[in-house]
Amino acid sequence: MPALEITGVIPLIFIPWIVYIIWTRELNPALVIIFLIGLLYDTTIPETFGMYSLIFVIMGISIDLFRIPFESKSVVAQILSLLLANIIFHLISYFIWGITYEFTSSLISKIILAFFYNFAVSIVVYWVIYLISHMRIELKYD
Repeated sequence: MPALEITGVIPLIFIPWIVYIIWTRELNPALVIIFLIGLLYDTTIPETFGMYSLIFVIMGISIDLFRIPFESKSVVAQILSLLLANIIFHLISYFIWGITYEFTSSLISKIILAFFYNFAVSIVVYWVIYLISHMRIELKYD
């Protein structure tokens, strides 16, 4: 994803993947998968080891609680889940990076840009994952 970087913001494709996992699986197995995804991502950034695992699990629990009143095929609810996941991810990231380094106007502008960019990429990636997972491959022998 570094090839899609815009002013230092690299889109995080784990956000739509987490939303898809929560919408398609039960909570307990989904949280285990999400935690492992977070641990694997944390190994790439050792200075904040454990941060993404925590954020991803919080996102998973929040999305699961959010989706309960909606139908399982509700497109609007899935898009709202993507929005909620991005809001949670970027708010927690803002507080962690602000406490770690400093709350500055450049951090705020970078978080806002990252939010909108990640939300746009999340919508595209989510629907690609959705379409790929619903494809049927039929083999016919003539």
